[in-house]
Amino acid sequence: MKLKNLFRQGGDEPAPPETIEIRLPPEQVLPLMLNEHIERLGPSHPKTVKVGHQLAVVLAHKPEHHAKALDLFRQVMSTKADTLGETHPETLAVMAECAALLHVDGQPTTAEELWRYVFEVRKRDLGPAHPDTLSAACGLARALNALRRAPEAAALLRHVVDHRRRKLGKKHPDTRTALHNLAVSLLDTAQPAEAESICRLLLRTSGPREDDEHPLVDVRANLATALYLQGKREGAESEFRAVLAEQERRSGPEHRHTLATRHNLAKVLNDLGRFEEAESLLRAVLSGRARALGEEHLDTHRTRDNLATVLVARDDGREAEAVRLLRRCLTGYRAQLGEDHPTTRTTRDRLAMLTDQSA
Repeated sequence: MKLKNLFRQGGDEPAPPETIEIRLPPEQVLPLMLNEHIERLGPSHPKTVKVGHQLAVVLAHKPEHHAKALDLFRQVMSTKADTLGETHPETLAVMAECAALLHVDGQPTTAEELWRYVFEVRKRDLGPAHPDTLSAACGLARALNALRRAPEAAALLRHVVDHRRRKLGKKHPDTRTALHNLAVSLLDTAQPAEAESICRLLLRTSGPREDDEHPLVDVRANLATALYLQGKREGAESEFRAVLAEQERRSGPEHRHTLATRHNLAKVLNDLGRFEEAESLLRAVLSGRARALGEEHLDTHRTRDNLATVLVARDDGREAEAVRLLRRCLTGYRAQLGEDHPTTRTTRDRLAMLTDQSA
């Protein structure tokens, strides 16, 4: 006797065709949900705020949507401050996310203000050794490094390394990350020998899977910088070329880390008197950073600055282009760093000297 398949829709009738589900990406779905929540529940409802926060996090990973992400983070931050209080942990957490994106977006001054507030409140409420306080200290240190205030950043990071070593152990990923960040600060405080020592220690003691979670190529890149600052140009060039090849393989030629390494390699080549190679690399970096970060991003201006230096060094009559580049840099430095920042002052003096020479 033949048994019926009772699990088939409609007894012996054929099942309908399978429906193919089309899923929209989060950056398209979440705005629809946000608008619906705003209309139905209001802009301050917890569900509306939650969706707004989710959308901000998604957009933060897309450079072309950073402005919208920052606007959403600010709205969420303001709503949480009004409903929960400015020092509530949830408010501080969104402030930290906003500060981190401001740093990536090339706005270190505003990032530093937010990170400092989060750090001071957490230090007061949770204590100086709490993991959330130490995390805020790391964020503040990154902003200070970007503002060329490396001594302050190094002091903060030594504090973080000390506490994490004692609480987590010297091999813990968070300890090693803080140690690497300290090496970065030391590079900007004229202590490249100690930075080199830290980088070599991190490379020597790395675990078998560490490169997947905390790419050692970044450590090697900072080792190259440490060598460069100690006058070891050939060694620095070799390291930078190896790092560049690995970054291009992993992340592609337009990734911000790849562009940074190409930029640093150009500086080495300039010092070695290989101006044509340096100029070619810097023009490629300038084009890439303008596309990826924007024309007014601080890193884009710094690339223009270095390209102007190479053009002057070539001494082949292109001072007029160097002057145009420096004028644009000066406008950007004034807007983002302030009139009295050392970088602004130095650029202003270089521009005046170059203009006088051209005249």
